[in-house]
Order: sequence, then structure tokens, then C-alpha cells
Amino acid sequence: MDNLPPLAALFLIRFDQKVGYTIAWKRSVEGLDLDGVEYQCLPSGLHGVKEDLVYFFHGSHAGVSAFVQGEADESHRHANFMAVGALVPLSYGRLGKSWLHAAGLRRLAHEAVQDADDTKALELYWQQNEHGRKHSARAASPSIGTRMSSPDALRKKVKRVHSDGSHAITGDGLPPDHPAFSMTDMLDTFGPLIFPLFRAALLRKRILLLGTAPVQQSCNFVYLLSVLSNIPQAQFEILQPDTEALSKTQALFSVGIHDIPFLSDKNRTTRWIACTTDDILGEKKDLYDVLAVLRDLTPQGRRGRPRPVIRLSDGTVVKATQRDLRRYRLLRSELERITSISGRYQDDPSSNDEGDHEAVPLIRTPTTHVRQEVKRSERNERDAIEPVSWSALAYNGFMWWASAGEMEAWQNDETRSDRELLDDLPELDDLLPHLGDIEDAEESVGSLAQAIATLVTAYFHRLIAQILQPLAELVETADDGTEQGIAEAPITVSADDVRGMGLDSWSEADKSFVQQMMGTYFGREALVDAEGTRICGVRVC
Repeated sequence: MDNLPPLAALFLIRFDQKVGYTIAWKRSVEGLDLDGVEYQCLPSGLHGVKEDLVYFFHGSHAGVSAFVQGEADESHRHANFMAVGALVPLSYGRLGKSWLHAAGLRRLAHEAVQDADDTKALELYWQQNEHGRKHSARAASPSIGTRMSSPDALRKKVKRVHSDGSHAITGDGLPPDHPAFSMTDMLDTFGPLIFPLFRAALLRKRILLLGTAPVQQSCNFVYLLSVLSNIPQAQFEILQPDTEALSKTQALFSVGIHDIPFLSDKNRTTRWIACTTDDILGEKKDLYDVLAVLRDLTPQGRRGRPRPVIRLSDGTVVKATQRDLRRYRLLRSELERITSISGRYQDDPSSNDEGDHEAVPLIRTPTTHVRQEVKRSERNERDAIEPVSWSALAYNGFMWWASAGEMEAWQNDETRSDRELLDDLPELDDLLPHLGDIEDAEESVGSLAQAIATLVTAYFHRLIAQILQPLAELVETADDGTEQGIAEAPITVSADDVRGMGLDSWSEADKSFVQQMMGTYFGREALVDAEGTRICGVRVC
């Protein structure tokens, strides 16, 4: 247990139909207030699942809770709900590496539903992991969130290195409950909508994921979205000195009704990402900027599951752009190519359905471990994607008539730019040369998940660089041409600039995003030129 982070608190939560959730047993370091922790451990809706794992924040500590529903009879008043939770210091990373305690807490919860009065195992676990006993242990190794924010990514593994926010991959696989296991699930769930959600996180919006139990997957999405939207150090250096608070967004994980006063505090300047199962939070539009309504996240709910619905607090539905759709397909295709390197992660070719390409999970169960045929109906993306605008249709039609060659070159430039983000991502053989030698299927899956999570994070951090670097150059150019003492004029951003940032120059949402990025990170006003063409000075589309 030496590798486990020290515990600041350990507690047993049980449900009583007369008094509700109560703390049946607890231990904590001196001075730590556990008031309200019972509600954080048991979000709404857990009565509908057999087990769950919940991440949350309690004051200055990260929390993790293992929930188990046992067999219930009249002696339990037909409700036998137990949760064993723990608090860990944040000095070990975003979640204090609390996922390392998940297996132990889950075991303790299973024992508790059998006999809640026997607390000897709880006492022993506390004695072995109490913060006071372990505080002098070796410093914690960086979490994936820390590793992924290093600018020295893959230095020894890749021929050409970018400051993309990844770190060299180690040979050790991830523990089973690490949030990185959900990276491909998050891509499968959101599809092309992952890009506008990522842009909202980059703008440091208050993002609330509204879903149902089980909540572990939603908590994992919160963690990963916060990692993807971290500003890599290389890019942060080009920003204004007073923008340090924008380097990352705060991941609050599971929140509920009891957190409303905290979320509605007008004096809070830190923006956050959180998840909830309480519908009432989704109705309180003053609490959030962006609401993502998730569908059934269980494996059984994957078949035919529509994309989440993302809305702004004013009710505006957020959709992915046409370029987001193309880029998502490129990313998916590249990840599938990378994962196909190892034959043990390939399903029986006869089970593949080319028409179902975008519905098949990116990481599949090893056929040597569990053969699982996955077939789902093709996703209908119409509700998630912005339609091609009339202006774009008119422009493309005109350019085809006027100069088909020029139009083709413009489209090729866009495609080439999107592919360049993927061109030098390393092969799995480079990242994990021992992958084929691992006999244990679970360890192999963990190693693969770690590699994929790092690759995806590197990709999104390159997107950040692709956006911030041109904006910084535009600001520098504008300032060079402005005399000292003269008021700063708005900075003009051309359609070519927008496309160069990997955005859709026809999308009004992307134009607004550029303006907000300029204001958020550089404190300047931006005027974004509209795409189109003119004939003899007259705008025709």
C-alpha cells in the first residue's frame, strides 16, 4: 500500500429510510470538517444502480466514494445502500491520485453491506493509510494530468517534437479506475461535439454535464476535459502576464443541490467543469454557462444512443461545425490505425461493419480476454452538426464556376492543415514497445488506454497552439503599427486567419469564439472578416 496517497479522512455512509444518509463511522485528521460529505458521496439516482464510483471536492481535499447496493429485506427496510468514502490531499494532483484507493474502498463497501456494524476492516485501512503515518513517504509521482501538461512530450520517441503538452510515456499501465480509461468513451460519446465543448472549456466557461447514475463515467469526462483544455507551458508564455489564472480550469467533479450556494457565489472568479445528476441544477441557468445533457453512458445504452445536447445558458443549442465533423473523422481514423498495430486489440474482421464506422468504440476488448461483438446503428449527426450555410453554398458554387482549381486548392489546404496535427503522432510500438509481450489482458488494456489518452491530449494541445499562436502574432503586429499613447484599435482577423486556426470561417459560432479568445487571453477586441467574395467591389456571397 506504499504507493497509495495518504488519507485525510475515511468514512462509512449508510442510508436509513427514517433519517436519510448518515455517517455511520468516520476517522479524519485533526481539524478536518466532514459536514455534508454524506451527500457528496451519494448523488441523486444511485438507488438505480448496483455499484458506482464518485469523485468530488470537499473543501481543500479531493474525495472518492465507492457505492454498493446490497440485498435488502425488512431488516434493512428494503434499502441497503452503503458508501465508503475517503478524502486525500490535493498535493498529489488533480484528484490527489484518489483513484488508487478505489479498489480498496469498493472492497470495504462490499463488506459493509454484509455487516455494517463490523468496522474492523475500516479501522485497519485507516491505520495503514492515515495521512499522519504516510506524510513522510516519498513524493508522489505526477498524475496523468501533470504528465500531460509537460512541454517535453515524447522527446525520445518522436523524430519531430512539438510543445504539445504531453509527457514521455512510461512502461507502466494505468490502474483500472484511472479516468484516462474513459478518453475514447468520451470521444465516442460526444463525437464531433467534443470540439465545441473543448472550445467552451478553453474559454473558461462554467460547464455542467447533466446525466444519470452511474456517475463515474461523467466524473471521468470532467477530469479529461479539464486536462485537454490546459494551456501548455510553451503557449502560456506568449500570453499576457496577468492571465495566469487562465492556464487551467477547475474540475469540481460531482456536484449536487447542496453545492448551489457555492456554484452561485458571484465572487468566484475561477471557472469550472462539473457533473451532476440533479435536474434542478440544469434548470438554474444562472449557475452555468454551458450545459451538456448526456444520454445513457452505460455500455447497454450505447446502441443507437444519440449525441448529447449542448446548450448555452440562454438556451442556444451548440453544434459542431462542418470542419469539426471532418476533423473528428480524421482523428477517429488515425486512432483506429494506431490501435490496430497490436493484433490482440483487433476484433474478428467479420464483425466489422464499414457502414457503422463512427459507431464502433475506438478501443475494443482484446479477443484473447473477452470476445465481444459490438454492432450499433449508424449515428445520425444532423442534430449535432451545423448545416452548410447558404453563403458557403453560394461561394463554393461560384468558385467552382469561376476557378475550380482555386477552390480545390483552398479545400486541400484545410485538409492538409488538419492532417498535420496527426502526422507525427508516434506509433504505439514507439510508445509502448513491450505491449505485445504483456500476457495479462487487463494490463495490456491499461497500457493502451494510457498511450491513447496521451496521444489525444497531445492532439488537443496542438489545437490550442494552433489557435493562440496566430492570435498572439496578430496582436504583436497590431501593436507594432500603433504609436505609443494612441488608443488600441480593434484587431482585424481575416477569414484566412480563422481557417489557419483550424476553425470554420463560415461558422458564426467560430467567429464569435475568435472574438472571445482575443478578449479573454489578450484583452483586445477583434473584428472577424466574413468569408465570401466580391466582384467589382460588390459582395456577391
